[in-house]
Amino acid sequence: MLQEVTDDSDGCGAKFSVIIVSDKFEGKPLLQRHRLVNDALAEELKEIHAFSQKTLTPEQWKQHISAPGKVILFGEHAVVYGKTAVAASLNLRTTLYLNEIQPDNNSAIILELPKVNLIKSIPLNLLLDQTTPKLSTEGHESLYKHVQKLASTIGIEDNRQKISLECILYAIIQVVQEEGLEPKACKLKLDSELSIGAGAGSSASFAVCLVAAFLRWSQLQKNPNAPIKFDKDSLEKISKFAFNCEKIMHGTPSGIDNSICTFGSIIEFRRGEQPSFIDMGSKSLQVLLVDTCVGRNTKQLVDKVAALMAKFPDVIHPIMQSIDAVSKKAIEIFKDMQNVGTDVTRQQNFHENLADLVRINHGLLNACQVSHSSLEAIVDSAKKHQFSGKLTGAGGGGFAYILIPPNASQDVITNLIRELSESGFKVCVTDLGGPGVRVH
Repeated sequence: MLQEVTDDSDGCGAKFSVIIVSDKFEGKPLLQRHRLVNDALAEELKEIHAFSQKTLTPEQWKQHISAPGKVILFGEHAVVYGKTAVAASLNLRTTLYLNEIQPDNNSAIILELPKVNLIKSIPLNLLLDQTTPKLSTEGHESLYKHVQKLASTIGIEDNRQKISLECILYAIIQVVQEEGLEPKACKLKLDSELSIGAGAGSSASFAVCLVAAFLRWSQLQKNPNAPIKFDKDSLEKISKFAFNCEKIMHGTPSGIDNSICTFGSIIEFRRGEQPSFIDMGSKSLQVLLVDTCVGRNTKQLVDKVAALMAKFPDVIHPIMQSIDAVSKKAIEIFKDMQNVGTDVTRQQNFHENLADLVRINHGLLNACQVSHSSLEAIVDSAKKHQFSGKLTGAGGGGFAYILIPPNASQDVITNLIRELSESGFKVCVTDLGGPGVRVH
């Protein structure tokens, strides 16, 4: 059944976002669910320019928390050297369901994380340990060492599962200490539309979902009629707590990913400065997000650029300056787009200028030797269909994105998706700059 329909039309053709709930989605991955919907709406989609869908089973439709992923649009690598970068939230989300259950003699929080194949129980007495260090007075390192000891008692060898468990423990202890949460026996299931470790913000989205769910739980314990929407104060707490969790997964996070996954939107940022949010209003940008399915090591790629900078500073520094200029020009365009109204010609001009900047930025990153044959194949396919694409994140694999212009033919988009899929890439259509963490 159709649960929500949003008309996002802005003068450049019909655009709709829908949420569809059906038991026919049980046991089916995202791509198969989307195909079922596309087949059912085949005739209607011929008249629709842009169509975004969220497909859920009846169980998934129960009240839950979700947070978006993120994509770096412009400025990768240059941001390490104090230059400007631009990032946006993705309409691909991590979703968390938390339901209290009847306690027994071994009361616990039952975890189910399909993405990392983790099913475990956390005894509640672990969370109520009186020796737990206080984050506010003893700091992150002391609390994290304690969390590591707690996690070791549960017995997990797989590193990805271990880090996920540590993050969950850290998140709930933060909310217990800072917000007075009283943990009870419950079932916590968390799944994501995001690929893990590919540069789309999966870890930040995971952390934001966790702390938001525990904060919401705390709020409901104090007031069963608490507003369903997080206010500004709550969002700031979520971002702060999620940043602490990100330290477990990334050591020294920039704070950008947790900000985007909490607040959504498009942001401008520079290292050491507070991010600046760009509200696109009703204007939406669509991209094809393409997963190369090639793993990469962010640290190695950052070190590679640093080595080039040390070896050829007179060559690499101007490239970084040029990337900075690209990012700043893109920000100007995004801000101008807020006031474009329904002027189709101006909208198309803005997209054409953005497309040029996408190509330029990718070329500059390629010159820094952080691209990959799979990324070049994606960019070449986009160019063949008159679109522009670039790597996003560290490069070396991971994701690329392809900008979809407002006047693009649905047939052309479909043909490009088919071509990329046949080449072994995973492709999805998604919107940029959408909402941050939400209670559904």
